[in-house]
Amino acid sequence: MSVPKIDLTRSGWVLLALWLGALVLFRTAPGVDLFVTGQFYSADTGFSVLTNPLWEWLRQRIWDLAILVFLASLICWPLALWKGRVARLGARAWGFVLGLFFFGPIVIVNGLLKSNSGRARPADVDLFGGTHHFSIAGDFTDQCARNCSFVSGEVSAAVALSLVIWLGGEALRDRLPRWGLLYIRATAVFISAFITLQRVGTGRHFLSDAFFAGMVSLSVAWLLWGLIYGGWLAPLAARLRLGRRS
Repeated sequence: MSVPKIDLTRSGWVLLALWLGALVLFRTAPGVDLFVTGQFYSADTGFSVLTNPLWEWLRQRIWDLAILVFLASLICWPLALWKGRVARLGARAWGFVLGLFFFGPIVIVNGLLKSNSGRARPADVDLFGGTHHFSIAGDFTDQCARNCSFVSGEVSAAVALSLVIWLGGEALRDRLPRWGLLYIRATAVFISAFITLQRVGTGRHFLSDAFFAGMVSLSVAWLLWGLIYGGWLAPLAARLRLGRRS
């Protein structure tokens, strides 16, 4: 497999622009969150638009797949360090997958943000039939005690999974027919889009929760790619070698 070529400088500027644009939008116009959520809410039936069994089954299978990929990386990374390759992937590739899921969805999203934000989920907000107050994205408040709305763990995991699938397709692009590569890309996009729609449409998360969750995974991926494949650690390694010699 060949390593996909990524312009880290350009993608870094794009990520920064998306972060700043989203912060300005959701902080200065919180009504965007309320408007989008309101499209899926009815005072008579609540959030019933996207709660059919098929949608829930598909959501669970995507979640299972994300967990499976993370567990596979947890096992295959040390094996690749020992044996050189596992399933035709080296230790760096498995380390990237492991780090993406661990630092994104697990540490930053669930460990830090969801545990401390205190943002009530849409279905728990008084504007949508609940008893808690609406909080602006990024505010740390007391409207939720645990497993809160900001940000979405499932969207973060779905974006991480989509990235792994997309990059896997890029690594194999020379061996795939064009329709095969397009199918892999479409699958990757569908996973993230579907989970975002499902979480927002069922009143479990605001749009900003989903967007920032995806941004966390994208940003972690960018940083890891630079460290693992972009040579960002080379200057540090050189200084350490010089330090040992002096």
